[in-house]
Amino acid sequence: MNRTSAQMDLDTTHQTSETFLGQWKCLVSTTNWEKGRIICAWRRALAEEKAPIVEYSDDAWSHRVGNVTPQHVGRLRRVFERFGESRQTYDGLYWSHFQAALDWEDAEMWLEGAVQSDWSVAQMRKTRWEAMGAPADEKPREADIPGAELDEDAEPMADLHRENALKASLDVVRAADDGTNLPAPNGDRWDEAQSVLDGDEISARTTVEPERPFADLPLLPADVTDAFEAFTLCILRHRQAGWQEISVDGMLAALDGLKALVLAPAD
Repeated sequence: MNRTSAQMDLDTTHQTSETFLGQWKCLVSTTNWEKGRIICAWRRALAEEKAPIVEYSDDAWSHRVGNVTPQHVGRLRRVFERFGESRQTYDGLYWSHFQAALDWEDAEMWLEGAVQSDWSVAQMRKTRWEAMGAPADEKPREADIPGAELDEDAEPMADLHRENALKASLDVVRAADDGTNLPAPNGDRWDEAQSVLDGDEISARTTVEPERPFADLPLLPADVTDAFEAFTLCILRHRQAGWQEISVDGMLAALDGLKALVLAPAD
């Protein structure tokens, strides 16, 4: 099928916008790190002055600054507290990568994987979820990382406008492909598409929960942990690349070789 002019126009718009979107995300990331640093410095100063804890809570800063929720103040603070000193180690990642990994015990492993494989936040979260056995009740959702790459000072309606614009753009491409008229947001074709999506969601919920490959791992020594994490990231990279440089059988053969080495009698 030949590419339609609508598709090409959307592709051109997307490619042009990505450069500026990247600049915006870098600016938001830098700003969020600096805001987190300021919040932590403010809390430390008041604590040293023996001020009551309530005076330097997330809610207190929210009220002093205005136009920022206590929840986002808490995110800014916690991300800086955990990753503020190590963030430079992970070159090229946005603040939202760290926000997404904030509560992961193995966060450093997946942040390093995002650096090596150039994962977006969504790709990092999805890859980790799949590596953990893709449990249905832990499937990543965009709503799980509120305010990740957005300016918390933005008007709430901006998100709704952006969502509607995206849906409209997708409808332009679909309509251009099949030669039909655009569906109204609440029309029959829109409802039909939504029912398909809902059906997929129901199917995902009713599937048998897969095995979690790392659920029963014992506590590993540091050198084994480092090697295990490196090999895990290696497997994930080759899997995402479609096993172009090594086949699945080749990877399994390497793992079987390691297993044979472990089981070999000691000299």
